[in-house]
Amino acid sequence: MNKKYGRVVILGRPNTGKSTLLNAIMGQKVAITSPLPQTTRKSRRVVYKSEKGKIIFSDTPGIMGKVVDIVGKKINLEAPKELVGADLILMLVDLSREKTEEENKVIGLVRKMEVPKILVYNKSDLIETENKHLASYEWMEEEFDRFISISALKETHVKGLINIIFELLPEKSRKGIKEEIESRENDKKPAMGINSTEYVEELIREKCYLCLRQEVPYSVAVEVASIEDKGKMIVIRAEILTKEERYKKMIIGSRGRKIKQIGTATRKELELMAGRKIFLDLEVRVDKHWPERLLEK
Repeated sequence: MNKKYGRVVILGRPNTGKSTLLNAIMGQKVAITSPLPQTTRKSRRVVYKSEKGKIIFSDTPGIMGKVVDIVGKKINLEAPKELVGADLILMLVDLSREKTEEENKVIGLVRKMEVPKILVYNKSDLIETENKHLASYEWMEEEFDRFISISALKETHVKGLINIIFELLPEKSRKGIKEEIESRENDKKPAMGINSTEYVEELIREKCYLCLRQEVPYSVAVEVASIEDKGKMIVIRAEILTKEERYKKMIIGSRGRKIKQIGTATRKELELMAGRKIFLDLEVRVDKHWPERLLEK
């Protein structure tokens, strides 16, 4: 059997389950997730390997409708950039939510690409919502080469999706794709496809979202000041940045309960991954200009 190689880009509106799907495909956590939009701010690439070949999967931020803040505008530029060089596109839709103008923005991007395309109905385990919203999405099926219903969270039919991906990938690999895959396999970055500093920053931000929920809407960024390997222990010092003093108080919480909760959740996950003790020193700082710095990255 001839092996196939290619790059697959995952598209969708916010909170369709793109990062959850990528984690399910990889069989481990490679992307942060939360119930809030804008959790994924940058596109991430990871390499999937099987006896059928190797694929670079790109997890992209959700494409939003009208955006007025500079962070949202930055996020909306990520997915179109990632489509350059794609060999196949997955478009996820969330069957638990009604179709909106955001789907039309995504389908507009998909139409411009002359590569195989798969429409993925996610959250199909929620039968009552599938019956309620499926009809509003079915018109899109003619735009795609194949379609499939899955549950990324429960990992239902994910293997079937992978089989369809390999079936539709071109027989002849695009020039340079094998070299890109080999380069990513040879580097020493964590599974999330980012360096260790960014990895920790993303993990802390995920725990902020999960612990704070709607209390601090998108007004959070994380910067790691230092990571020191002291043998039996790794010492990490990081700052949680927010734009207003009132948000700082919310992040810290009464008697420091929230910041402790965020730190404990982050530390436990890092210890499981590193197999060593982690000392995590977290501080909260008001910085009105962190969104501008995000634009410069």
